Amino acid sequence: MWSAIPVASLLALLATSLAVGSATAGRDDAPGRDANHCVNAFGVDLNELYDVSDQFRNRDCQAVTAGEHWVLGPVVWFVDDGVDSLYPDGYVPVAPNPVDDFAAKLVAVKVVVDGKAQVFSPGEVLRTDITPEQLEPGSFEDPLALASMLPRLRPMSVGEHTFQPFIVLSAMHCDGIAPDEDSNCLPAGEIPFAPPRPITVTTP
Repeated sequence: MWSAIPVASLLALLATSLAVGSATAGRDDAPGRDANHCVNAFGVDLNELYDVSDQFRNRDCQAVTAGEHWVLGPVVWFVDDGVDSLYPDGYVPVAPNPVDDFAAKLVAVKVVVDGKAQVFSPGEVLRTDITPEQLEPGSFEDPLALASMLPRLRPMSVGEHTFQPFIVLSAMHCDGIAPDEDSNCLPAGEIPFAPPRPITVTTP
């Protein structure tokens, strides 16, 4: 899973979360089976939660099978639930709920795999129906909302590869959690959600 909270510490946070998994997290069946199950560090089966049959690649499930499509993430952005949201001075959201503001400004999700970009429209990847509590039970004291992005990538050959996710926004977006532009807002344009990362592709 890839999360962005807040911008100032985004790359440092992601560099750690992408590289380290939990002892109890991971796949509970071998890659390549028809029923894939990626379980995160909170014991949540991501395939069941998002109703996705493809293999996930994230910090808990780091290998995928050659010849199969695979799903990155989910790449996630946590926001306020829209009740008493806080914004920097002068910032006016285009929608009352921060998750809707994010959705309105999301232009694309881009994933660069081995130097080649695959670009997805919001309609292909964005989900706003999953809550933070469903994804990470017991982790949040305050009610929040969640934008999940699940780009489905093309199959790859056996071996070691690299990938890097980006999002593209049409305008600045602020999460409504706190009124700090540096820590709680994403700028317009293309934003890297992690540095380049390795991915292992195994034999079916």
